[in-house]
Amino acid sequence: MTTRSAEELLIELNRMKEEQGSIRARAAAEELGVPEAALLEARERDGSVRRLSVSGMDVAGLIERMPEVGDVMVLTRNDHCVHEKTGTFENMRFNTHMGSAFGKEIDLRMFMAQWKTGFYVIDESPKINRHSLQFFDKSGAAAIKIYAVGGTDMDRFVSLARDFTNLTPEVLQFEEPDVVKADAPDESIDVQDLRSRWSKLGNGHQFNRMLAELGIGRRQALRLVGSDFANSVPVSAVENMLNDVAASGLPIMCFVRGPGGIQVHSGPVQRIKRVAGWLNILDPRFNLHLKDEAIDSCYAVSKASTEKGHNITSLDCFAADGTVICQFFPVREEGADEPEAWLSLINGYIEGVAA
Repeated sequence: MTTRSAEELLIELNRMKEEQGSIRARAAAEELGVPEAALLEARERDGSVRRLSVSGMDVAGLIERMPEVGDVMVLTRNDHCVHEKTGTFENMRFNTHMGSAFGKEIDLRMFMAQWKTGFYVIDESPKINRHSLQFFDKSGAAAIKIYAVGGTDMDRFVSLARDFTNLTPEVLQFEEPDVVKADAPDESIDVQDLRSRWSKLGNGHQFNRMLAELGIGRRQALRLVGSDFANSVPVSAVENMLNDVAASGLPIMCFVRGPGGIQVHSGPVQRIKRVAGWLNILDPRFNLHLKDEAIDSCYAVSKASTEKGHNITSLDCFAADGTVICQFFPVREEGADEPEAWLSLINGYIEGVAA
């Protein structure tokens, strides 16, 4: 990344806006070769951005007050997928390294120990001024963004930002993003041990721990474990699945992980539309923007739950570097089996490959 002063960045950003009319912050940062958070730091000079006095688990003090502002839109993204969900923060919990919100609409796992800085942002436009709270990790990549919407109590939103404003912000120092760890050689993996442990998983949450203990990558595990647990399916299965569940009304869960958290949608999806290389869900309170050409591989994955006596089947999408772009599950009642309609869809993609 290039090194520029905040003053130089602000000049460059304003020039880009004049030439292009408007430009998204992430795109502007990539074009200028700087972290997105560096652009917000530069904008502190024109008064459109204020630094927040929270970092790491200190953010819990702000997040736990989010229910008082009412409806907001929460945005979580990675390089290839953007998850936008509107709702109210509810049922929040915090521990020493993370927080969660288990509301009817806002469903978040927030890895706040990784959030290094935050900003209150006002983006002005001829139509509307957008107010948001934005949090970033050590590399300056966005962890999550929380936007005021039509149902937001703006007096409380502005007051909340004011209560956590940092009046004496220091110059930000950014670190290089973590490098994706390379998989161990396939021949070093004890596949029988992997299969044995996989079959004895108490619940889906134990999966990551199993991978860590075995020293195996997620996609590597899916590739090696065997077809009774995981099957490669065409990337086109994602678009086909979304169109099928939209037509049938079958509710699904959509998980997207970003640098600082995981966001989940649970419910039906309705409007599926492809625009300029992005596969989109464009529903009133849930938007997903998936650059599916970036999906390098896709797997149908089955995990048993010995604690609850049923299987959990998902459609997992991976980038070329092996990181998860997004995952799709069926919605099911607690303790109930998966819907047959979901299993029929997934099995159809598997059988299509075998045919």
